[in-house]
Amino acid sequence: MYLCIDIGGTKTLVALVNKKGKILHSVKFPTNTDQNAFYDYLSQQIRINFVLGEVVAFGVAMPGIVKDNKCTWLGNLPWKNFDLAKKLEKDFGKPAFIENDGNLAAIAETRRSHHKCVYFTFSTGIGGGVTTDGKLTKTYHDLEPGHNKFTYHGETAEWEDLAAASAVNRIYGVEHASDIKDKATWNEVAERIALGLAPLTARIKPDCIIFGGPLGLQLPRYRRNLRKILSTQLPKNVSLPRFTKARYGSFSVIQGCYLYAKAHQKAQ
Repeated sequence: MYLCIDIGGTKTLVALVNKKGKILHSVKFPTNTDQNAFYDYLSQQIRINFVLGEVVAFGVAMPGIVKDNKCTWLGNLPWKNFDLAKKLEKDFGKPAFIENDGNLAAIAETRRSHHKCVYFTFSTGIGGGVTTDGKLTKTYHDLEPGHNKFTYHGETAEWEDLAAASAVNRIYGVEHASDIKDKATWNEVAERIALGLAPLTARIKPDCIIFGGPLGLQLPRYRRNLRKILSTQLPKNVSLPRFTKARYGSFSVIQGCYLYAKAHQKAQ
C-alpha cells in the first residue's frame, strides 16, 4: 500500500493506493497557507481516515521546484524551510518521496508512451511536466510554465494569472470552468491558453500535449479553436501535436505519487 498526497495551492487530496495502483479511499481538504497548521491538519486527517499498517511509503506531490526530496520553491504557497518528508517519516515511520506535481502527473499519464509528451495542469496555477518514452526529460525537470509572463488585451501578467482555472473562474465570474456555456467565452479561453502553449510547443516540440486540472479537463470545449490558433503561430518546422485530456482526470497526480513512491521504495 502507498499513501499518496497531492498538495495543491487550494486543495489537498490524500489517497490510499494499493500495490496495483487502485485507489481504495481518499479525502480532500483546503490547503492551509500556514505550513505548520497545514501539517497539523494533514497528520490529523491521516490518522483519522487511514490505517497505515500495510503502507510501505508516502508519495507526495508539491506545486513547486523539488531538489533532494525537498521543495525549495513554491509559486502559490508562502511556505519556507518546510521539510515535509522529514516530518512524515518522523511521525509515521514510513519513507516519504517528494516530487513536483506536474512531473508526477506526467509520469502517470505517459508511462506507456513512446513519444515526447507534455502534461499541463490548469488549476489554481499552471504546472507541467515533460516526458520522453514515459520518463521525465531532465532538461525540463523544473519547467514551472505558469510563471512565464505574457500580455493579453493590454494586461501583462504571469500565464497562470491569465489562463489557470482559478483565473478563468475569476475573470468570467463562474464557480467552475464547466459553468461556462458561451462559445465566444471558450474562444477567449483558448486564446489565453495559447499565450503560453504556443511558445512552449515551439520550444519542446512534443508529439502530444495532455491537459489536466479543472480547466484542462474541459478540453473538448475549446480544442478546435486552440488547435487553430496554434497552427497559425507555430514555426513551419514544428508539427502541431495531438491534444488529449488526462486519462486519470483529477487523480493524475495521485497516480504519479503512487508510481514514484513505488519505484523509489523498491530502489532502497
